[in-house]
Amino acid sequence: MSNQSQCVLDTMLRIINKSSELMAEPRMFGTEVLYASEIHMIDVIGRNPGIHVTEVAHKLGITKGAVPKIICKLLQKELIYRYQAKDNKKMVLLNLTEKGQKAFYSHAEFHKELDHGIIKKFNSLQEADLLMFQDLMSEVEQYIDKFRQEE
Repeated sequence: MSNQSQCVLDTMLRIINKSSELMAEPRMFGTEVLYASEIHMIDVIGRNPGIHVTEVAHKLGITKGAVPKIICKLLQKELIYRYQAKDNKKMVLLNLTEKGQKAFYSHAEFHKELDHGIIKKFNSLQEADLLMFQDLMSEVEQYIDKFRQEE
C-alpha cells in the first residue's frame, strides 16, 4: 500500500470513528435526551407514518427482535403510539405523538446543521471530481458489504 493510500485510509477511519462517537452520544432532541437508537427510530416513523415493525427493522438495518425494546422505551417517553391496522388486527402500526413530532423536527434540524458544511464542501467540487468521489465511496461500501457477508 502506498503511503498516500494509507493516509487516505487513516483519514477515512478517523472520520468513521468520530462520526460514530458523535451519533452515539445521547443528546437533547426537542423535549428530552434521546439515544441514537431512539431518535433514529423516531426518524423512520416520522418519515413513514403508520409503518409496521418489520418495515422499521428493515429501514434501520436491525433485527425485528430489537425493535420492540426501542418501541417500549419510546412508548414510555410518550414519543410514539401504536395501533392495529384496520384490515389486519395482528399488524401493529406506529406513529409519532406531538412530543415525538418535536423530537423528529429537532433531529432534522440537527442534521441540517451538521450536513451543511459537508454539502458546502461537496458543492465546491467540480462535478467530475464529485462523481469520482461518489464512485469511490460506492465501491468502498460494496467492499464492506461483501466482507460482512463473508463473516
